[in-house]
Amino acid sequence: EGPTSLGRRDPFKYYFTIYGQPQSDQPWGLSVEGHHLSLNFVIQDGKIIESTPQFFATNPATIQSDFGDEYPAKGTRVLKDEEQLAFDLMNSLNADQKSKAIVAAEAPAEIHWIKQPSADMPKPVGILASDLTDSQRQMLRSLVEVYTSSMTDAVSEARWALIEQAGFEKLSFGWSGPTEPGIGHFYAIQGPSFIIEFVNTQPDAAGNPANHIHCVWRDADGDFNLPQEVAAK
Repeated sequence: EGPTSLGRRDPFKYYFTIYGQPQSDQPWGLSVEGHHLSLNFVIQDGKIIESTPQFFATNPATIQSDFGDEYPAKGTRVLKDEEQLAFDLMNSLNADQKSKAIVAAEAPAEIHWIKQPSADMPKPVGILASDLTDSQRQMLRSLVEVYTSSMTDAVSEARWALIEQAGFEKLSFGWSGPTEPGIGHFYAIQGPSFIIEFVNTQPDAAGNPANHIHCVWRDADGDFNLPQEVAAK
């Protein structure tokens, strides 16, 4: 983006922030944040008891130019699986399934609740996992696993325990926008315990359309281990 953006694009400009006093009997928090990254944890008794919001983003999503050997190669895709597996799932749907999965012709400009400490969970929209074939359900599972696998095994296993307890077949997959790359698109995966949102609508620094990804995982019971009534204020 040029020298004027060096202050924002500094690869060392990421912050580790501790909330409270790390100890065994009281909850305390750790945030790791910087441009296009926000990871937040609450720990008590040596265990992570909350791990959201979990936010990853990239600009560009696909590197469109060759910048030399010291930089990632042209064609490199950051957050590739988060996008490609969703396209693969959409492309596997038949016409009837697509009519359920596509909930809007145009993608929203941004993920929801961008500045709120709690996600006001909407009514699920899109196609249910129960309406997918076995192979399509595996695609959906693999896509959700991309988000859970970025956490430690203990957090990932706890998330999946809640999903399985509620019933994987209850997950919904909703898509907005066209179903080909290079045009703004959005999807949400929602279950009783969580919501995933992915949006790629913004251009990159060179002006290439839909080459700037934001994606987030949020728990239904509130971020930062805050009670919903507190988080909503």
